[in-house]
Amino acid sequence: MPTSSSIRSTDTSFLRLQDRIGYLFNDPSLLERALTHPSSTAEEDRDNERMEFLGDSVVNLCVAQALYERHADWTEGDLTQVKSAVVSTTGLARAAESLGLRDVGRFGKGLPQNEPLPPSVYANLFEAVAAAVYLDGGLEAARSFVLRILGPEMRSVAETGGEPNCKSLLQHISQKSFGITPHYRLVGSSGPDHDKIFEVCAHVGSRVFPSGTGRSKKEAEQSAARRALEALEAETMLSASAAAMSSPAQEDESVSV
Repeated sequence: MPTSSSIRSTDTSFLRLQDRIGYLFNDPSLLERALTHPSSTAEEDRDNERMEFLGDSVVNLCVAQALYERHADWTEGDLTQVKSAVVSTTGLARAAESLGLRDVGRFGKGLPQNEPLPPSVYANLFEAVAAAVYLDGGLEAARSFVLRILGPEMRSVAETGGEPNCKSLLQHISQKSFGITPHYRLVGSSGPDHDKIFEVCAHVGSRVFPSGTGRSKKEAEQSAARRALEALEAETMLSASAAAMSSPAQEDESVSV
């Protein structure tokens, strides 16, 4: 009987994923394990948690070296700020989603089936895939993958000085999940004209999220988008937790009733 990895290695969607990654695996079982969330298996040595650990370091090294080489005039603080934004949970989650990792990943009942995954789960998947490329092809293969996928984000974040574009991410999530484009409303402002603080709320359909503040309307809108993203992620995690608690526990078949 063929193993699951030998079946997956010839599966069309699995092969298409390797095209999107830009790397053809010599050992496809590494990629399969990278896509196996702990919720889908009771065997600790079959999920992707150890690969997430390795992938975190691989991604950080590749991004840090690229920034170091490309921006010789930046200080350590500049480099750290931009790197932190690029390899943030939201940044890596967006990269994982662009690769379509949800479509080929293995997930258990504790995660939402027809809703977006929590950003942390997406980010972990991306790190695990980076580790799989590294283990199969070495550092240069991993570097090529990481920089090809995260390159646009690195350039975008470098232009904004390290501030993640929360408005773009909220728009992406809102349009994909709800078919709605968010809009922003100025709630009020305070302080003297030369030092005003603006307060803005993000609206998605009829829903209003907690307000954000900033020293400009643009900054306040980014803050409001960040608050909305935090609220949506918390709800997704609560939904996943509730689903896990309501799922019937798997009984040991060896125990007689």
